[in-house]
Amino acid sequence: MLKIILVNLFLISSAYCYVDLKLEYTYSTRRVEAVDADGELDADLGEAKSTTKGFSVNWAWYVWEYTAIEFNYAESEERIEDDRSATDGSITINNQDSLVKTTTQGVGIRQSFANRKARIIPSISIGYARYTTSGQTTYKLTDGGVAREIVLNRDKEVTNSSYASATLAFKITKLLRLTFSAKTIVPGFEIDKADKNVSYFGGLSWVF
Repeated sequence: MLKIILVNLFLISSAYCYVDLKLEYTYSTRRVEAVDADGELDADLGEAKSTTKGFSVNWAWYVWEYTAIEFNYAESEERIEDDRSATDGSITINNQDSLVKTTTQGVGIRQSFANRKARIIPSISIGYARYTTSGQTTYKLTDGGVAREIVLNRDKEVTNSSYASATLAFKITKLLRLTFSAKTIVPGFEIDKADKNVSYFGGLSWVF
């Protein structure tokens, strides 16, 4: 009896078995101008520029029509360049350049809410993620009239985490889709930090 059940499950899964390979990219930039003595924004006093860019690769094996085992990998860089000067006594910070790199390796389950022939396919994914961060911050300052540069390295940190993502896929051809997704990483499985690590991606996926 058990053998018959296993064979039937295999035949059912084989009928829907296919792979969805998704490649996505993210890019965003934001600028904040300095404020003058009157509290007004003044670009001549400098600005802070934040830039985020990265990519992700998702490989999903659909073992049933709507359910897949998913493997994913992502890299991103966040850079903050701030040339708004700040003075504390004899020390003036003229420029700050901060770079944080993150990588995520994950495995989980993807659940779709439409079959692969639909024009619009929403899906969600949850699972385990290995979250790695590292970085560097460079300060250019004047100390008592002498120009100096200080470089601080951020130690590499690896955290066992979880992830959750939501995706909308729009069918272009039988095998090609346009995708938009949002993904959050929960470092150390601390749910209250979920909204602090959200990334948005856009890209393409291929079904075969």
